[in-house]
Formats: sequence, structure tokens, C-alpha cells
Amino acid sequence: MNAQADEEETVIFSRIGELSDEQLNNSGASKLTFVTDKKEAEKMAELDIKNGIPFLLLMGGIAPTIIATDPIFEKEYGIYFFEFGCTGSENEIIIAYNRIIFEHLNSTKGKKWIKDVRDDVIGFKDWKRNNKRKD
Repeated sequence: MNAQADEEETVIFSRIGELSDEQLNNSGASKLTFVTDKKEAEKMAELDIKNGIPFLLLMGGIAPTIIATDPIFEKEYGIYFFEFGCTGSENEIIIAYNRIIFEHLNSTKGKKWIKDVRDDVIGFKDWKRNNKRKD
């Protein structure tokens, strides 16, 4: 018998499992699908920050894309990744939400997060390009 068969291995895919159903269901990320105004999306991001449950929003496909470093990033920066799947809010709404989270990360964590974050976070590449111009 293989000795490895007796050992259990735990793989953590995301810290989002640490949230209660109530926290997740009341988060801006969950409610964003029903938002049509960028200002409202920004307010939801600010509220999520205030409540200690900020998200970086992703668009995916049928199956979520999980990168091995996601839980490490989430824990280090106090962020949760949230992937909408095939359907989600309008891109401009997601970008408005994420932009507030980017600014929050910048002001609380410095610029290190920029090298560590997933490139497929909606609006990140444009935000990063525009942010470099300000420096």
C-alpha cells in the first residue's frame, strides 16, 4: 500500500470560503449584477472596504480560473477574489468597483501588490497604465 494514500492533503482554493453566506450575499460583489450606475458601484466598493470584505472582481467562463497564488495574495492583502463566471455586471460597473479597491490597496499596502495581483482582474491593466502616468 502506498504511504501517501494515508495522508490527507488540503488544498485551499480561495479565502472566500471564510466568509459567511450572509457576508457574501450582502457584499457589493454579490449585488453588483443589479447595479447600473458607476457611482453606486463605487459606493458598494467603499462599503465592502469598510466592512472588511473587499473583493477584486474577475470575469470567467463556465469553470472558475483559480491560480495557486490566489489564497496567498488574498491573505497578504486582505482581499477576496470574486469571479462572476459567464454572466455578470457590465464591464464599466466592474471597473468602477475595482478602481476603488485598487486605490484602497495602494493607500494601505503600498505598490507591492501591483506586482503580485492577477493580470486578469477587470480594469487592472488600464488602471496600472494610468497610475504610472501620475507617478
